[in-house]
Amino acid sequence: MPRVFNFAVCLFAAISVTFASATRADANDELPTSFWPDNIEFDDSIPTPKEFFGFDIGFRHLTHAQVAGYVDLLAESSDRITIETYAKTHGGRPLLLLTITSQKNRKRLGQIKKAHLELSKSNSAGIDITDLPAVINMGYGVHGDEPSATNCAPLVAYYLAAAQGTEIEKWLDNCVILLDPSLNPDGFNRFANWANRYRGRVLNSDPQHAEHHQMWPPGRVNYYWFDLNRDWLPLVHPESRGRMNWYHKWKPNVVLDFHEMGTNSTFFFQPGIPERTNPLTPKRNQELTRKFGSYHAKALDERGSLYFTQERFDDFYMGKGSTYPDLHGSVGILFEQASSRGHVQKNQNGILRFHDTIANQFTTSLSSLRATSAMRRELLNFKRRFYQQALKTASEQKVQSYIFTCANNRTRIEEFAKTLKRHDIECYWLKDDYQDGDSTFHSNFSLVVPAQQPEYRFLRSLLMRQTDFQENIFYDVSSWTLPLAYGLQQYGLKRRIAMKNLEPVTIKSTEVKTKLSFSKDDIAYLIDYRDDQAPNVLAKLLSAGIQVRVAKKPFLAKTGDESKSFGYGTLSVVLSTQKQKTKTIRRILQLGSQRGAKIIAVKTGLSLSGPDLGSSNFQVIKKPNIAMLIGGRTSPYGAGQVWHVLDTQVHLPVTMIKSDRFSRTSLSNYTTLVLAEGRLDSEQWGKIKSFADDGGTVIAIGSLAKTVESMLRDETEDSASNQRGYRNPEVLSRQSSRVGEEGKLTNSAPKNSIQKPFDSAANERALKLISGAIFKTRTDLTHPLLYGFENEFLPVFRSHATFLTPSKNRYCNPLIYDSRAPLMAGYCSSENVEKFKGSASVVVHQSNQGQFILMADNPNFRGFWKATSRVFLNAVYFGDQVKP
Repeated sequence: MPRVFNFAVCLFAAISVTFASATRADANDELPTSFWPDNIEFDDSIPTPKEFFGFDIGFRHLTHAQVAGYVDLLAESSDRITIETYAKTHGGRPLLLLTITSQKNRKRLGQIKKAHLELSKSNSAGIDITDLPAVINMGYGVHGDEPSATNCAPLVAYYLAAAQGTEIEKWLDNCVILLDPSLNPDGFNRFANWANRYRGRVLNSDPQHAEHHQMWPPGRVNYYWFDLNRDWLPLVHPESRGRMNWYHKWKPNVVLDFHEMGTNSTFFFQPGIPERTNPLTPKRNQELTRKFGSYHAKALDERGSLYFTQERFDDFYMGKGSTYPDLHGSVGILFEQASSRGHVQKNQNGILRFHDTIANQFTTSLSSLRATSAMRRELLNFKRRFYQQALKTASEQKVQSYIFTCANNRTRIEEFAKTLKRHDIECYWLKDDYQDGDSTFHSNFSLVVPAQQPEYRFLRSLLMRQTDFQENIFYDVSSWTLPLAYGLQQYGLKRRIAMKNLEPVTIKSTEVKTKLSFSKDDIAYLIDYRDDQAPNVLAKLLSAGIQVRVAKKPFLAKTGDESKSFGYGTLSVVLSTQKQKTKTIRRILQLGSQRGAKIIAVKTGLSLSGPDLGSSNFQVIKKPNIAMLIGGRTSPYGAGQVWHVLDTQVHLPVTMIKSDRFSRTSLSNYTTLVLAEGRLDSEQWGKIKSFADDGGTVIAIGSLAKTVESMLRDETEDSASNQRGYRNPEVLSRQSSRVGEEGKLTNSAPKNSIQKPFDSAANERALKLISGAIFKTRTDLTHPLLYGFENEFLPVFRSHATFLTPSKNRYCNPLIYDSRAPLMAGYCSSENVEKFKGSASVVVHQSNQGQFILMADNPNFRGFWKATSRVFLNAVYFGDQVKP
């Protein structure tokens, strides 16, 4: 017999709660069974969520293993569902994709997928869409501590597997549903364990209860503490890379992105603020988004839920889950549900219960399916026109071929090519060197990207260097120019390069296979530090106990029958002083060479010019032993990005010291202490300063760089005051008003008191912010922090408005903002642009035997800012060599 659920009964159970600080919830029957529409019959051969979990959805927070186990069972039980593991997280958890559709569609699924791909090609006019289903991707819980999303996914999956009736059959015929139950399994599991840990039989709605104040790092972030909703563009993590593998095989018509927001809010669905839409997004996209909104509004009205739209959230940054689809012929829709941040919590509307948050997510999941089914032809035609217009626009552009170069760094240009390919952007290697006018493009370091291709619109967004905006307030960053992030040179050609001169890029083809030849006459091996593989090789050598030296001066060496120039930062591995380790050395170098490192054997220590290999200008590199302060008021994003680059890119361990243990931890075994972004507690400063005084290197990033600069300045002024026999009251005032995250004193009063409209205050504050812009710095290529760099200018990413003062010692300012035109891309007020001119991006301060290396900009931003991550690694390797 089919089951029948009545939504009215469930809703009554949902709202029949006691509005008190503590709510009894020790019986399953106090919670709604589910959130179905009225009188829907279900196939009783399909196990319900309650039958599998032993409790109703919303009674406890599901773990990822529970979610995965249930949807796997649904796939076994229902002929409407198939399931696949498309990737695994850093933590080893499976990322799952459910494909849900009718049996009629399942028999021709390959043809449907092929037709959808052809809608994005030049021959799309011939595709018959009469009986072609729309493809909708339902993505739940990219932020793990927004649990109503992933806890809703099993309900939606069950509904689609078991519900009976005309409407559900129509949806399954008109749609192919790609359901991802958890976009961030590691973060989701972290938060579920936290919330369940503090759940008693009597639920506590007091906002001060520990359940509502999660641990550090929060469940929002992934294994390495990254925000995965910002990784759709850089594709740093396996979650995002795996998703792109199937995304561009389907190119869905609709992408749903389910989130949570503050407890005192209600429910949001797109469109967002109209003025903050990316200029490359077609107007038709926003029209379709508004039409979807009418379906959501009707469904939420029927449920009695409050909501808002066209406020707060925007569609500008194209690297988020709800905006990325907008430049791929799709309609991306963001949902934001007020969060209970646990099982139940008081808010301004009364009591917000976990299962109520799930109910709204479920309601808009169904309204999205209803809209997609009804708008099928509109969505398919929109996708076709989107790509037709992109190809037409590309053919009309002056630039028909882009060439990107990264001299002497094949690894960097390969990583860039892989990222483009993951976005389904066509790109090619030059078969031979290519001449265009006076410019020669070397085949080994050049990548060609034709303008005329289906993803031209998205390609344009990656290359944007916009600095003037009609709307100057941004929810996220205002610029993300990918070639600048990779530190590449970009050229535009007015003609297409013939295909006979090009070789297509594939992910596998980018791997270099080079075998080193060793000889018994080899005296030493020189490693070109300009390639991004060099820091990895250095880490492996040091970890194996191999002595490595770094060249502090350029030199010319004889290599076989030739002579070759080597620059600052060249690494030297001399065999004569460590002959017993020859086998290990050669094994590490061979592996590095196969991965792209440039390694040259020399048979004499005598240079043709410049320092010889035995010179004091070749300095021994100490193996770094790295500690990092975490927890407390440290930013998990900044700390996670440091951990990620060290752990996954160069494979160096980092000891993470919790803030509450810092005072009891000995730092004597460490060479380097990293202070990622955030705030310092005042009692921590003395220990940090002593560590530097005793010979350690302190690397302070972002807001903490400004904090350290202020502390050092205070100590200098205080010392001068003591020498004169009094305490400077100005210094005392500064010390008493602790420096905050933005490096501003909290007790400073405005110079002018004028009247302004009250409701413009938030916007005015936003206008003064630097919302993720790119700036030009001038480099000192002789400085150890810039070893391996060759360009006079370096693009850096900035997302805050604090500024470092250059050192009075002119040898200690390796990166200074350009004094003429520092802004390269993104929004920055004219007032702040002036502040950048001549200020320091990286500055070194000596501290007795050690040093502070202050970095105003996050060099490891979101794991993909390759242009500057090498500066951070150089600080780790060569931090003790920065004394002039």
